[in-house]
Amino acid sequence: PSGANGRRDVEPYKLEKDERDQALTRLAAYLRRERDEDWGDLAVRLLFDTIEEQIAPLHYNRGITQAQRATRELADVFDVNLESLKRMPKG
Repeated sequence: PSGANGRRDVEPYKLEKDERDQALTRLAAYLRRERDEDWGDLAVRLLFDTIEEQIAPLHYNRGITQAQRATRELADVFDVNLESLKRMPKG
């Protein structure tokens, strides 16, 4: 569900349905290719749900932290640029 501004209000790290379907397909393919295991759809979904619940918030939070850092760095650049625009009265 999206809020008034188009953002997801709860669990913003959850994938949209088409993204989730693609991730499930990729996870099942990985299990077949790398582990030589053919998991059923339910088992793959349960594994994915656990990964999404336990790991996705950590990646989401890291992204937020990186965005905060980048925003602070940009603000510092803007501050320096704005400071250079200041003028002293002629005297």
